[in-house]
Amino acid sequence: MIICYLGLGSNLGDRQKNIRLALQGVGSLKKTKLVRISGIYETDPCNCPPGSPRFLNLTAKVKTNLSARALMGELSGIETDLGRKDKRRNSPRPIDLDILFYGNKRISSPRLKIPHPRLKERDFVLKPLKEIAPALIKSLAKEVKVISDIDLTRKYAAKVKSGGKTIGFVPTMGYLHSGHLSLIRQAKKDCDICLVSIFVNPIQFGPREDYKKYPRDLEVDSILAKSAGGDCIFYPQAKDMYDLGYSTYVNVEKITDYLCGASRLGHFRGVATVVAKLFNIIRPDIAYFGQKDFQQALVIEKMVKDLNMPLKIKVMPIVRDSDGLALSSRNVYLSPREKSDALVLFRSLQKAKEMILRGERKAGKIIAAMRNEISRKKSARIDYIIIAHAQTLEPLEYVKKKALIALAVYFGKTRLIDNIVVG
Repeated sequence: MIICYLGLGSNLGDRQKNIRLALQGVGSLKKTKLVRISGIYETDPCNCPPGSPRFLNLTAKVKTNLSARALMGELSGIETDLGRKDKRRNSPRPIDLDILFYGNKRISSPRLKIPHPRLKERDFVLKPLKEIAPALIKSLAKEVKVISDIDLTRKYAAKVKSGGKTIGFVPTMGYLHSGHLSLIRQAKKDCDICLVSIFVNPIQFGPREDYKKYPRDLEVDSILAKSAGGDCIFYPQAKDMYDLGYSTYVNVEKITDYLCGASRLGHFRGVATVVAKLFNIIRPDIAYFGQKDFQQALVIEKMVKDLNMPLKIKVMPIVRDSDGLALSSRNVYLSPREKSDALVLFRSLQKAKEMILRGERKAGKIIAAMRNEISRKKSARIDYIIIAHAQTLEPLEYVKKKALIALAVYFGKTRLIDNIVVG
């Protein structure tokens, strides 16, 4: 019998029931045995129409004597039996069944491609697959160039540049999501080589923050990064970045007095220090940051300007899920109730924008309306809501020209940030 791995997903109707019935259908196929299933992952719809419901996904290991085409035909029949009428790739559906791997075989035909051509781009496939086939994920990760040694990374980057090629750099703390991947794609579009760092930086976490439990998964991150265009992963160790007796830090003043800097003392000193070190090791031509971390991007821009660093900073738009929640690695901490409550962040920002468009200019009145809306959510605890100058981050009393509307709110123990720029 041949070992196969299947992907299952549902985002219409009773999703859990659909998946349960689909698994029963797979288990009842002739010459086929259901061996193991992963846990269920709830994920945002990928490339589906706006407003599409969220998916429940899992992977399954089966043994079969059916050919790949016969197995795919049986899976398609299960989809039809469970009410899937629209077979278009990105349409909402009660059930979706894919063959991810069929033994070691490679098949490329108009109606069937194995291994699944998009599995390396999808965390909602890779993470459940890692549960039931860790060796398979490990083998995929080995295809990715990962360097942990600082000197070897420096030599790699120097060799790239000596050949006349440009480097786009995406610094991350890992547990990559679509927001990170959008930065990687842009870096690869703009530059010859895209280098991605994955490093959970200990010196930007406070004593009561989540450094130890911050989500980490180098293997899945490496596969995702390569799928988006990453050529190399720099994965340093904390002991190498900050050896015994380390005592040199970068401090960007004034703009770190506000927003997250006011409630996370020392955070931006840690951010500026590690990014300066990364820039010094890699010497990129362009570095990419997301607007969700607006203050962080501003701090890095200021550091680069003040220290005459020879590179360009490119800030890319916020990537949101279909409900408007800004993507964040910390979203995995949210319970279903907290996730639902967190949707109020974007709604409150949109409400503020609408008030300004209708002519309201008093920042206090706008903030009060936002605070009132967010406070209705039981799991929400506001850290700050601010309307600030988009360059200095100084709080504004009146909205005149370009302004930043930013907030940080705890949902349970998870702190989320979001912002929009108006004017």
